[in-house]
Amino acid sequence: MTAKTSSMLSFILLLALLATPAMCLAADEPAKTEASKKPVKVIILAGQSNMQGKGSLDHLSQLVKDEPGKFGHLKDKDGKWTEREDVWVSFPQLGGTANDNNGRLSVGYTWPRKQKIGPELGIGEVLGDAIDEPVFLIKAAWGGQSLDIDFRPPSFGWDREVDLKSHDEWKPGTKGWAYKQIFNQVRRGLEYMETVPELKGRPYEIAGLVWFQGWNDLIDGKRVEAYEKNMVQFIRDIRKDLGKPNLPIVIGVMGQDGDKAADNMKKMRAAQTAPSTMEEFKGTVAAVPTAPYWDPTVKYDGGYHYMGSARFYYDAGRAMGESMLELLGVKKGKAAGTADGELPK
Repeated sequence: MTAKTSSMLSFILLLALLATPAMCLAADEPAKTEASKKPVKVIILAGQSNMQGKGSLDHLSQLVKDEPGKFGHLKDKDGKWTEREDVWVSFPQLGGTANDNNGRLSVGYTWPRKQKIGPELGIGEVLGDAIDEPVFLIKAAWGGQSLDIDFRPPSFGWDREVDLKSHDEWKPGTKGWAYKQIFNQVRRGLEYMETVPELKGRPYEIAGLVWFQGWNDLIDGKRVEAYEKNMVQFIRDIRKDLGKPNLPIVIGVMGQDGDKAADNMKKMRAAQTAPSTMEEFKGTVAAVPTAPYWDPTVKYDGGYHYMGSARFYYDAGRAMGESMLELLGVKKGKAAGTADGELPK
C-alpha cells in the first residue's frame, strides 16, 4: 500500500467517523417523533367527597417534616409544594370554566381549592413513575352523592332523558346528574389539555377509571342492598358510553373504622368488592381495600373524612394507582420519595 493510498483511506475513515453521530441523530428523529405521538393516558377519578379530597395540608406538612424519606419530596428547598412535570390534573368546579382548578400534579386539586389533598396525589405519583407517556387525571367528584341516585347508571332509569351529548349541568339530586357530569368534566378537562404546550394536539386515550365513593349509600339500608347491582351496571354503562368495553376500573373499598367496622360497613365493603370477583370483569376490574390505611390517631376534619389524615389519602391513593398499573399491565416505577379515545360528540 502506497503512502498516498494509506492517506486516502485514513481520510475516508475520518469522514465516516464524523458522519456517524449525524446519521445516528437522523435515525433517532423518527423514533422521537413517533414517541411524541403516543397517546396521553387519561384516567378518570370519580366519586364523592373522599375522592374530592379532604386530607389536611397541615397534616401533610407535618409528615414532610417528620418523615422526609417518604414525604420530603413533596416540598422543595424553599418549602413550596412541588409539581410533577409529567402528570396533570383537571378538576373543574361546577359552573366554572375549562381553565378552573387545573395544572401539574401537586396539592390542592380539591374542594375547597388549594387547601386539601385527595387520592389523586398518590395515584398520580405511581402512574407518573411507571408510565412513559404523560398522565392526565380528570376528577369528577362531589360531596354527598350516592350511586343509587346521583351516579345512577342510565340503564336503571333517570328522571330526565339520557343525553350525554348535551353539555347541560343538571341540578345535584336529580337521578343520574353526577353520571352525566362525568362526561362534562372529561370534555372540559380535554379542553384544558389543549392549552398545555406539552400536550396540545397530542392524541389521548381514556385509559382507566378509579372509583372511590359510598358514604351516601351506606347511610341508607336499601341503598346498601342495591349497591352491588348498581356498581355492576355502572361499570357496564360507563364502558359503553365511553366506547371502552374493557376499560380498567379500580374500586376503592371504603375503609372507615379499619378492622373494627360495623355490620353495615362490612356489607358495603362486600358489595364494593363483588364486581372484581365476577368472571365478566376478570382482569379488568380490581377492588382495593382502604381499611389498612385507616388512622384514627389524627383529627384534622372534625373526625370526618378519614379524620382528614393526609397519610390516609396519600397511601390509599398509591394503592389505587398500583392496582391500576396491574390492570394496565405496566410494571411499578420508582418508590415514593425517589422521584428526581373519543367521547360522544
